[in-house]
Amino acid sequence: MKKSEGNKLADELVEIDREYDREPRDFIEEHLYIKTKDQLVIPLSLNHAQKLIYKKIQESRSSKKPIRIIILKARQEGVSTLCEALIFERTGRWPNTNSLIVAHEPESTEAIFAMSKLFYDMLEPAYKPMRRYDNKKQMIFENPDDKTRAIDPGMRSRMVIATAGKVKVGRGLTLHCFHGSEVAFWKQGKELMISVFQAIPDNPNTMVFLESTANGLSGDGEYFYNIVQDAIAGRNDFMLVFLPWHLMPEYSSSFLSEEEKDKFAETLDIYERDNRARFNLTLEQLNWRRWAIKNKCGGDIEKFKQEYPITIEEAFIASSNTVIPKELIESQRKYIRQPVQELDGVIFYEHMKSDHYYSLGADPAEGIGQDDSALTVIDRMTGREVAHFASNQIPPDLFARKIMKTAEYFNNALVVLEINNHGLAVLNELSRLGYMMIFRQRYYDKISKEWTRRLGWKTTKTSKPFMVDEFIRALREEEVGLSTAATVGQMFAFVHTSEPNRHSMGAETGQRDDRLISAMLAWQGLQDLPAKFIRW
Repeated sequence: MKKSEGNKLADELVEIDREYDREPRDFIEEHLYIKTKDQLVIPLSLNHAQKLIYKKIQESRSSKKPIRIIILKARQEGVSTLCEALIFERTGRWPNTNSLIVAHEPESTEAIFAMSKLFYDMLEPAYKPMRRYDNKKQMIFENPDDKTRAIDPGMRSRMVIATAGKVKVGRGLTLHCFHGSEVAFWKQGKELMISVFQAIPDNPNTMVFLESTANGLSGDGEYFYNIVQDAIAGRNDFMLVFLPWHLMPEYSSSFLSEEEKDKFAETLDIYERDNRARFNLTLEQLNWRRWAIKNKCGGDIEKFKQEYPITIEEAFIASSNTVIPKELIESQRKYIRQPVQELDGVIFYEHMKSDHYYSLGADPAEGIGQDDSALTVIDRMTGREVAHFASNQIPPDLFARKIMKTAEYFNNALVVLEINNHGLAVLNELSRLGYMMIFRQRYYDKISKEWTRRLGWKTTKTSKPFMVDEFIRALREEEVGLSTAATVGQMFAFVHTSEPNRHSMGAETGQRDDRLISAMLAWQGLQDLPAKFIRW
């Protein structure tokens, strides 16, 4: 029987306790104290979320790599507490260690300092390093006595705690430990982190923790979104830890009776049923979710998804500004699949069927490393995406050849080519090559005052909303199923916009929509194809 994602996670937590070296966990759990939400001071004992982070740290240690962890989290999972405990342990027990902690606002900076001060104050005398002084900006672990410091200097280590936007990392500074808290909410986060990375040596004894809840895909949240995506794609050395809300045992609400529980089960919507099966959620967890939506998120389901995500995609959902309803985007996840073949950059999810019609949507770009030129092929009989290609390095003439070769393979597919900008160059090349199965768009000619057709698809303030609305209808009716995860991902960043020349909608600033547009174009082409294959 196939395990749910929830059961796999439970097994992983058991393995963490069984297999991984407990140092410095021993010191943290035996000697450090925290203040609870109930204002009690208790020993720090790692919870489920903290154990998963600790596992990644131990994996880095065992591979002799610098510790570089990025954490995408839900609210109140103890992430900052663990990062502070680890940095406090390292700074207070290792000589000559420089550590920097950066929070997103002054109140958080003060809270982190208070946490570190409590760590120190509650230490047994035998474990307390000498402390020269502390204030709201730093703790310096060295001999406070000027007369004896030369003979007995102490650890000569320091922790600096600062607020993003008010801290500068000098070129001469060397850092060994760094914790960035709520990075997605920093102003100019990229610039600050560039200076931080210059100050941290690339050796196994250094630690960098970047953690945050999501803050969208653009604006202040863009830097954090990008480094998470780079970690997923292997474009940086960060190990990603995603912490969904259901990891926390306290995010559960019991029922007064079995009857109440049974009635609750009957009210589950499609989203709740799907996630219950996928993540092995209990009804008590879903009961807490509904309570939290009402009481913590002002009744806003989308706000809950941002603050308490269950998937990485959900965490980065753009605000209510998204053009495509989020439940329709989520419903496409079940169609994502692995390719059966990749040939010359084209990803195939199915091979051609001789008795099927196909539509190929193509969104050309300049091919100089910016926007992608993308194509998507959809089967008229099934509505499934069967092939895909995207590249920002292919010039228009070569993209035309790629289109023709792919279209010819799929029974001379109908090519729906966007002819704005570089699309005309692609259209000319297709015509020169002799490919004739090109979509003809119906439009009103203001000169002749008649309805007529032209080769290709021209995106205008009228045609774009029509194309998008038709695609949304197809998603709602489940007439189309996209196979490419990146295309589904672009739906989250496809938003209403007031930017000129984007016809009221397009990709969020810093994001792309090329793959998605090619899928929408392919869907338009399907409307011009017969439902059944006709042999001539």
